[in-house]
Amino acid sequence: MNIFREITSEGTLFKDERVFRPDYVPAELLFREKHISEIARSVRPAAHGKQPQNLLLYGPSGTGKTSCARFVLRELSEYSQRAQPIYLNCWEYSSRHMVLHALLEGIGMMAPKRGLSSNEIMEKVVGGLRQSGKIPILVLDEVDRLFAASSEEQKVLYDLGRMPEIHGLQIGLVGITNNRDVLVRADARTKSSLMQGEIEFSKYSPQELKGILSERAKLGYCDGALEKEVVPLCAAISAKNGGDARVALALLWKAGLEADGKGAKKVLVEHVKAVQEKCIQEAKTLGIRKEEELAEMERRIVKIIAAEGGSIESGELYEQLGAAMGEERAVRLHIAKMVKSGVLEEKETNDKGRKKRILGIRGPK
Repeated sequence: MNIFREITSEGTLFKDERVFRPDYVPAELLFREKHISEIARSVRPAAHGKQPQNLLLYGPSGTGKTSCARFVLRELSEYSQRAQPIYLNCWEYSSRHMVLHALLEGIGMMAPKRGLSSNEIMEKVVGGLRQSGKIPILVLDEVDRLFAASSEEQKVLYDLGRMPEIHGLQIGLVGITNNRDVLVRADARTKSSLMQGEIEFSKYSPQELKGILSERAKLGYCDGALEKEVVPLCAAISAKNGGDARVALALLWKAGLEADGKGAKKVLVEHVKAVQEKCIQEAKTLGIRKEEELAEMERRIVKIIAAEGGSIESGELYEQLGAAMGEERAVRLHIAKMVKSGVLEEKETNDKGRKKRILGIRGPK
């Protein structure tokens, strides 16, 4: 018997696995009605040829920021032909050139992948917007990535944020981040354009997680496929591990895969427990991987200190990093974070009446 026919004949507990995937946006987002309404009100002017309000959505992972933004973009595209919703994840579009190129394609203009400078692409974006009459609503998910890069990459936020006053063209920007303080690394002009409005997303409560999972289970599983304790358990595990709804959905999904793989007639508590550690570890690994990429400046700091024999005066470090960062305050924030996490240690010395702050790489205890 053909292996695929054999698998099909075995049946499955799932009705539609897609509803458990991170990029799935349901027809209704529970417990985020207020957030959706605020986002919609901010971008609605674009549907009528007017300047929308720029927004920053912030809050912990798995609190619905991306889902709400995608939901509003979908509704907006159905409501108006004037607004042009465009979603970009800055882990994929991590440079000024890539963001502008994607924006150009988003408004229906073509440009070669190579051969044009960022400034030339920006000129084409301006020309394309004048020609099309469209008003883009550009969602920049994980906008932190642009701030972790060079000042050249950050410049795209200034390019776009100042487009109305420089070029007389409307555009809406929605930044999404886990960290509200991400804009500390931006210059004053960029801050003023991106901080027109802010919406905070708090962690889901255990009861809310249970409600989300219950609705998603109805869409994704066949009737009677879940033991009644499965949904509460998935919600409880997720609540204890940061309240990330994505972890809860991954548990519910992978427990079903585990049950299917064992030929079970129902998803049981034991199936959830079998995948629990893996799901939690996968979420942590993803977070660590992103932190490692975002910590490019921290690695540069360690490299400089190592090159100086393991310790360096703070003023000397600022001097070596200041030009690259463009803001001493941002350097201090990086250093404070590294000291707090135990990567660096600091001490004060007194050299002929002059106090010095020495930073060193912390050795093994």
